[in-house]
Amino acid sequence: MRNITALLLLFVLFAGNSFPQKTNGNPIGSDTGYIVVDGGKLYYETSGKGENIILIHDGMIHSVIWDNQFYEFAKTNKVIRYDRRGYGKSPSPNTKYSNIDDLDKLFIQLKIDKAILFGMSAGGGLAIDFTLKHPEKVTALVLVGAVVSGYGYTSHMATRGGHYAGMKELRANPEKYIRYWGWEDPYEIYPGNITAKEKCLQILQANPQNINDDKYRYLSNPERPAVKHLAEINVPALVLTGEFDIPDVHAHSGVISAGIPNAKRDIISNAAHLVPFEQPEEFNSRVIKFCLNTEMIAILTSQGASAAFDYYQRFAKSIPGIIEADEDQVNALGYNYLGQRKIQEAIEIFTFNTMMFPKSANSFDSLGEAYMNAGNTDLAIRNYGKSLELNPQNTNAAEQLKKIQHH
Repeated sequence: MRNITALLLLFVLFAGNSFPQKTNGNPIGSDTGYIVVDGGKLYYETSGKGENIILIHDGMIHSVIWDNQFYEFAKTNKVIRYDRRGYGKSPSPNTKYSNIDDLDKLFIQLKIDKAILFGMSAGGGLAIDFTLKHPEKVTALVLVGAVVSGYGYTSHMATRGGHYAGMKELRANPEKYIRYWGWEDPYEIYPGNITAKEKCLQILQANPQNINDDKYRYLSNPERPAVKHLAEINVPALVLTGEFDIPDVHAHSGVISAGIPNAKRDIISNAAHLVPFEQPEEFNSRVIKFCLNTEMIAILTSQGASAAFDYYQRFAKSIPGIIEADEDQVNALGYNYLGQRKIQEAIEIFTFNTMMFPKSANSFDSLGEAYMNAGNTDLAIRNYGKSLELNPQNTNAAEQLKKIQHH
């Protein structure tokens, strides 16, 4: 979890710091090349220095889908993006291949030991499958419009809600097929975002191979369908979905966020499937908040309430609104420790909640319970009393105080 800290430096993007700029407007520079994979090669691009971020594109647009993230994140991290087989500058396959093995080859040949994986759509599914097979190589997951292997799809997805009519005829006409995906499909890009639609159409017209499905007949499925094994993933995970994405993707996102322990799920307004492409500023902001809050929880569990609160105040003063503690998430973490009989750790967690939310009766009630478990009745009385002061209707605090007094 501690390897996520490099992304925390991204807060400078919101603080107005300046960076060296290239003449084309991209900060720093980039290196490009190809890695060798079984029966082929993959195009990649890297930029920046620091801890690694790997950007995995969706099933329609190649790595340029990340243009609004690649150079921004490279200001503080080493960022790698690549084209999967048959996309962008990577040749189409003519033999069986595995996206999981290809990604592993990228790690090996670029000498990447660990990385945060960003995955869009099918790229999100790949990020999940890779994490299950190579957990030691992944430090965090950012999944957007992601799908999960083994969960399946409805007929609504297959027909795009009835919009994808005359499928065979459409596929037979490359120009119309490209226009459907780049302009007409109502779930790929929010209908009101004309600029994004125009750019998407231009990309597909320049890269018609991206929507050629022949590449999939050579693709090997993961050895284990991920849907049954999500609980094995033990890294921070952010699961984002566009408000107007197709219902099946929302269903997959719900399954992913419910399956990965402590995953954070959210919805991006005025976006459909290609969220980082449609709403780049909002997406980048959500990612930064996720990283900051993840680090705050890591400090809380390793260093205690005071250190976590100091961390919170430092960022809260620098950039108001960029870091937001989740009272329910912290409370659940405290009860998790309480259930494991890690009483002192639970006290630290609940103390942090009272510091973050000093007007919350629930936070003081939980802290009172932790002190009761520790056998410290004086502090239990004090915190139950504070809870009752904040909420006179809190029957639990009142009952606990009566029990203590009777003893």
